[in-house]
Amino acid sequence: MKSHVRRYVRVLISLSLGLLLLWLIMRGQNTGLILEELRRANYWWIGLAMLCALLSHWLRAIRWNRLIRTMGYATSTRQTFYAVMTGYLTNMAVPRMGEITRCVTLGKASGTPFNALAGTVVGERVFDFFTLIAIVFITIVFQFNFLRSFIKRIFWSPLLEKTADNWILLAIIAVAAVAITIATILILRKKLSNPDQGSFLYKVKRQFSGFLNGIKTIKRMRGKHWFILQSILIWGLYYLTVYLCFFAIPATSHLSPYVGFTLLAVGSLGILAPVPGGIGTYHFLTIITLTELYGIASESATSYAYITHANQIIVNLVAGVFSWIMLSVQNKSSKLEARS
Repeated sequence: MKSHVRRYVRVLISLSLGLLLLWLIMRGQNTGLILEELRRANYWWIGLAMLCALLSHWLRAIRWNRLIRTMGYATSTRQTFYAVMTGYLTNMAVPRMGEITRCVTLGKASGTPFNALAGTVVGERVFDFFTLIAIVFITIVFQFNFLRSFIKRIFWSPLLEKTADNWILLAIIAVAAVAITIATILILRKKLSNPDQGSFLYKVKRQFSGFLNGIKTIKRMRGKHWFILQSILIWGLYYLTVYLCFFAIPATSHLSPYVGFTLLAVGSLGILAPVPGGIGTYHFLTIITLTELYGIASESATSYAYITHANQIIVNLVAGVFSWIMLSVQNKSSKLEARS
């Protein structure tokens, strides 16, 4: 009971922080201009982006099935898709709970053990993590000169000006930081070798073990080339949900395809934040990227952020509720068949 209360408190706190960010974003902006831009947006492009989002979820279900079969179990793509969407629906209310929810729902629908499904989810997330790193790398490579000049102008040059006369102090701080980091690593390595059960370090070690098991799942999998191709298609569709929305409003229609990679990377980090549905964090990172990096007006950047975020919310909400209903109906039918 207490764990549930703590979980709800954490959700309320994270949601409050997200809403606070939204309020800070909107403060001082011309709300009427934003609403007018949203009203005049080209919803054909927005609808196409939503279709890409739905297709990416379907492909994610197909890819998940490939990992599940590696563990020796068989599930239908339809059942897996329903479980994936139910998980996304849960994430809108309780961050990170969606991974558990989709394993539980698919386990009930297909009879697959929860532990086996959890291992495949870890493997999936491991691969997605490295994919996101690759996207960040691609973004830096293709916009290296632009990003270098921006960082130099906004951060590096002002920093050098302020610290030119304090280089000795900075050197001492740098050496101290390195020494503290090395000492921390050595202490953690010793404590992680045999942590007390139930402690924070025990949970960290367990998470790391799950991380390694996930990698092993991918290593054992047959048809790795299909898994990689499906992953590329999934992230390609994610990219299209970002890029196609450029054409929804005139202020962003001129942005290059490279900008889409930047916003995909930044937006993914916003969604990963422990806030329900990425509310606030996604908007903040997207808006600041468009305004500071690409010179888009604040109101137009806000309109774009609302459009792309609403796309995800609507798709996840509608498909998630539909999937939850379908799984509930299927479970009831299975129970009635078992009784008869």
